[in-house]
Amino acid sequence: MRPSAFHLALMLGFALSALPSAGENRPAIPAAADPAATFIIGLSPYLEKSAKDPVFRRLVRLVLEDLPLHSQLEIYDAYHLKSITRIEIPAAAVFQSPKTRANQFGPAISQLKLFLALDQPRPDAGKTDLADAVRLPQFCDFLARNGSARAPADSPTLLLIGSPLYRDPREPAFSMVDGYYPSDAHLQAGREQSIYGYAAATNAPPGPQVYWSWPADPWLNDLHQEKVERFWALYLERRGGRLVSFTADPPTAFAAFRAGAAGTTAAARGWPAPAPAARLEMLRVHREMSRTDWLTGAAPESRPPPPTRLVGPVKIGIRWREDIDLDLYAAPRPEAETLFFQHSRSPEGYFYKDQRSAPGREFEYIEFESPVDLRQLQAEVNFYEGACPGGAHGEARVEFLNRIYQGNFTIPAATGNQGRTGPGQAGYWVRLPIPYLLGFGPVEPASP
Repeated sequence: MRPSAFHLALMLGFALSALPSAGENRPAIPAAADPAATFIIGLSPYLEKSAKDPVFRRLVRLVLEDLPLHSQLEIYDAYHLKSITRIEIPAAAVFQSPKTRANQFGPAISQLKLFLALDQPRPDAGKTDLADAVRLPQFCDFLARNGSARAPADSPTLLLIGSPLYRDPREPAFSMVDGYYPSDAHLQAGREQSIYGYAAATNAPPGPQVYWSWPADPWLNDLHQEKVERFWALYLERRGGRLVSFTADPPTAFAAFRAGAAGTTAAARGWPAPAPAARLEMLRVHREMSRTDWLTGAAPESRPPPPTRLVGPVKIGIRWREDIDLDLYAAPRPEAETLFFQHSRSPEGYFYKDQRSAPGREFEYIEFESPVDLRQLQAEVNFYEGACPGGAHGEARVEFLNRIYQGNFTIPAATGNQGRTGPGQAGYWVRLPIPYLLGFGPVEPASP
């Protein structure tokens, strides 16, 4: 049943009464010159119920009081890439009145309210949590394709309300949840290589000026937030846009959006352009720095006794000192998925890679959080890149049942082979003898 004008006026009046007073000190969006200024809002269809009402009230206030004359507002579902509603504010003095706007834009605000009130259908997400999810790369593509109403030189002003952590059950390898973030190589890749890849077409419109706010804290820790913020800042600049505001505080984001704040570049914030040698992978920060003490600390003074049982969660790590790149591969059993830098998650565990920022402290590890039978566990190391006359040397450690087991390894090759396998490649690999390291079995063959 469509609401009557009377009921609609009551609904909008209630929404306005619960907002801050009209006389509060806040910046207004500057008046626009021809053509009409365009403001874009991207909403997550999966906002938590507790966040929907505050978001609705702020958007109503934006429409009725804050948008300038001779402007237009486009509101989209930033996950499914669909229009929710569109509002055009004429360059007529009568539209300075909130009452006039309430009467004129009531149906559009009803569409927004309906969108937020509905329990939006979710794709078959499996274990993917879609709370507050948006898909920024696809949304930027969508805006570029559908921006014909805007002047070609315009950089859209975009307010995003949703989680900055990219996740899509159709692209699980690129998920940012649980401490993950993309390596800088994604910033240099094409779309065929990465969901974060981008290649500008001729005469492509500039990317958006983004003001991003999230209703609920999605971060593993502060370092995770910094890594993701840096990545999105560089990503948007590659598209000709800018990350202007990035905050969990909605009033701050709305104020910056209303004022059209310019923001600063990534470089000015200490985030220079990525180095061209970075590898295409998802990196991970830890929940606590102490999680890698077993790997980065001093070696055990004495060899611990063999474990009393052979099934349980386990961590395997390697570290080395030379200026080379070694890679760890491991699978909990022969038929299971192998974890390594290009496949960082599986049902049993995850791969973690250090950023190689401290000489002599480089490391990476694989943690199997589900119980693993050590007799079936397979792990090997590849000499991926660099040169090391006399072969590559490193240290392997295994943490099991709160005990740390340690051993050294050598790879005969003097240079890396970029991870190749097959005939003639055995000298670039070494298999870690897990049973021997833990003291319950013989040394295994050193072939991959």
